[in-house]
Parts: sequence; structure tokens; C-alpha cells
Amino acid sequence: MTGGISWSWAAACLLLIGLLVLALVWARRPRYRSQPVMTANEREFYQRLRSAFPDCEIWPQVPILALVRPDAKENSRAFWLAFRQISNARVDWVIAEDTEVIAVIELDDRSHDARKDARRDQILASCGYQVIRFHSGRRPDPQQIREAVFRSR
Repeated sequence: MTGGISWSWAAACLLLIGLLVLALVWARRPRYRSQPVMTANEREFYQRLRSAFPDCEIWPQVPILALVRPDAKENSRAFWLAFRQISNARVDWVIAEDTEVIAVIELDDRSHDARKDARRDQILASCGYQVIRFHSGRRPDPQQIREAVFRSR
């Protein structure tokens, strides 16, 4: 050990630095927590939908991409522009009978953006889907919900 740092001291420092780097990487790892599929307000409205359509499937939080696809050549610029408009969007519920979509149901509250909603409705309508919107402040009974869906068909 003449004129320098001992190998054991250097190894200990490298080990300490390595542990610090690992600790920083571990601390930056994203963490997750579970979240309910529906809010309490949506769960209550879901029960109304189940009463209105007892013989239908009611699918919550359906990605729009499960319903529509950009009508452009795959991987083209036009495809990706259209894809980005809908890639993170979801609809509140899809009412289906024998896996055929009858209607798309939206429960609007103050968090909804009317311009974005109108654009999404336009995209869905262009593919033949009927979008029915209910305001969360009004509580239609199951019969009123059913009539709204079949009146629009």
C-alpha cells in the first residue's frame, strides 16, 4: 500500500457507488395501484343500464379502438394521425346483443369536454355507431334509457 489507495478501499467505494445507483434506479421505477373500473356514480348508472337491457351485454370502459379503426393504409402518415386521435379514448359503455353493438352510452359530467366529445361522437357515428349521452345530474329511469336508445335507432 505505497503511494495510493488500496484495492480493498477502491472495491468498497465501487460497491457503494453501485448500491447508490441501484437505489436510485429502484426509486424511479413506476409504481401502480389498483383502481375501480367505474366510479360510484357510474356504478349506480350501470345498474340502471342492466335494468333497461336485461337481455344484453353491457361492456364498461371500452377502448374506441375496439370499435373503429382508421380507414387509411396501415402505417401510413394518415393512419397514424387518425390513430392518435382515438388511441387513448374510451366510451363509458357499449350495449350489445349477441355481440352486436346496439348503442354506445356516455354518462357526461362536468369533467367532459364538449368539443372532444363531439369529435368522438362524429368518429363513432361515421362507422355506424349510435352514441347516446346522458347527463349525470339527471337520473333517467331504466325505461327512459331504453326508450332513448330505441328512439334513436
